[in-house]
Amino acid sequence: MRTISSMTADAPPTGPTRRQLLQAALPLLGLASLSVRSQPQPIPIADMHSHYGMVRRSMTGAGLADDMRRQRVALVAWKLIADGPWIRSGSTGISQVAEPSPGSLAARFETQLGRMKAHAASNGLKLVLTPADMDACIAGEPGIVLACEGADFLEGQVDRLAAAHRQGLRHLQLVHYIRTTVGDFQTASPVHQGLSAMGRQLVEACNDRRIVVDLAHCTGAAVDQALAIARAPVVWSHGWVGGAGGQWQDTYGYQRRRLSLEHARKIAARGGVVGVWALGLTRPAPAGSGDWSVGRGDTRGYAREVAALVDQLGADHVGLGTDIEGLGPGWAVDDYSGLRDVVDHLQALKLPASTIERVAFGNYARVLKAVL
Repeated sequence: MRTISSMTADAPPTGPTRRQLLQAALPLLGLASLSVRSQPQPIPIADMHSHYGMVRRSMTGAGLADDMRRQRVALVAWKLIADGPWIRSGSTGISQVAEPSPGSLAARFETQLGRMKAHAASNGLKLVLTPADMDACIAGEPGIVLACEGADFLEGQVDRLAAAHRQGLRHLQLVHYIRTTVGDFQTASPVHQGLSAMGRQLVEACNDRRIVVDLAHCTGAAVDQALAIARAPVVWSHGWVGGAGGQWQDTYGYQRRRLSLEHARKIAARGGVVGVWALGLTRPAPAGSGDWSVGRGDTRGYAREVAALVDQLGADHVGLGTDIEGLGPGWAVDDYSGLRDVVDHLQALKLPASTIERVAFGNYARVLKAVL
């Protein structure tokens, strides 16, 4: 088995309706002024989930900043892997193999976040902390949204979120691969029947602190509970959507990580965005089969899956969440030239220019700005 260092995988919602959320957010973002026609080519890109330079490549040598500038990547949710040292990748997926000692999760978060901030500063990457910062990035200055994959670093204490926000955290995925006091995740048997009491408090605290809530890896029950609480749009930053959601008993990790179409539509109904990952399988399913159909290095297939999800959810609710360096050797995209190819393929598939704009960057930017 490989260590993480060698890996790069029904309460009804209350509150504002999807239409109200979109109508409120669009003037804030000013999507009309961000029309492809008024922007120099190429179209900006936003990646909702990336570990670029964190897993297989060294942060200093990966060339993230240069790649972002070359490929006009405006926003990257750069994800610290909260539970990295305590998980391993095996033949059927990723699982927990050790129990963190008290304080170790918080200490890892502090160290890794400090490294990320220092790297961004030394390479001229803007930290996205406010709506004005996000506007600057869309206008041409590449930026980083400091993000964390798993709220494990809180070690069960929601009040620690305030300090993380002060340090720049603006995007938080609730769960990942280790047992947590926050809630249940897709790849292990449930113990909380969704979110714990602490997890429900955390959703409220993220809204209060203006931090994007990311439900990727959550079970369906946890998604339902989070949506019933959330006062702002949420994201599912990376994964794929099938007719039925994955089950923790499924054979392979990518199957367990499937989001049901029902839950994807619930996220969309609250103004949220579902990110499509860049997983590439050795033996992909046939296109249109309802299973994951993207092979290794297959940027055209990745674009096809993105376009298919647009047909199911609508142009306002699909984004790109590559999971670069989080997919082991099984990737369709491993840098931003590959992601630029995906956007070009969307154009070749004859998607309307306004749809491509929303998928490529506008939808994540809208949610980010609405939350910030």
